[in-house]
Amino acid sequence: MNFMNDDASIKQFQMIKFINENCDDDHVMSKITVVLRRDKIEAPYYMITKIRMSSCIDRPEKGLIHAMDVFNHTRRHNLTEDTFNEIKSLIIADGYESSLVKISEDDKQLKMVLMSRNDDEIADLFKKYGKLFDKIDNLTD
Repeated sequence: MNFMNDDASIKQFQMIKFINENCDDDHVMSKITVVLRRDKIEAPYYMITKIRMSSCIDRPEKGLIHAMDVFNHTRRHNLTEDTFNEIKSLIIADGYESSLVKISEDDKQLKMVLMSRNDDEIADLFKKYGKLFDKIDNLTD
């Protein structure tokens, strides 16, 4: 899998998916935050994406290696109104509250936080939110 485009910009979600699919650690935990904002004067349509991954490895002969940070990435985007609305509609259309997904909205921002505690949960999030993740990754093309 190629997680970079032709200009070598990191595609966040392809990178996290690649790490998850190619890591054999026992417990890979991730937190993905997408924040859409409309309150900045200089950039009225704005998005921040944050991705964090950490892992714990259980090695019987060496004990537990706990909470190693694997990936920590933040990207900020100035968006057009159309792109902002498209991303917002993807969050709202597929957005459901659960133990893994939290969505909050007020007058200034829409915030989505996705958490996973193992490989299966992150794979399920990628199935459910694949269109959203692809849309955000493709902003770097």
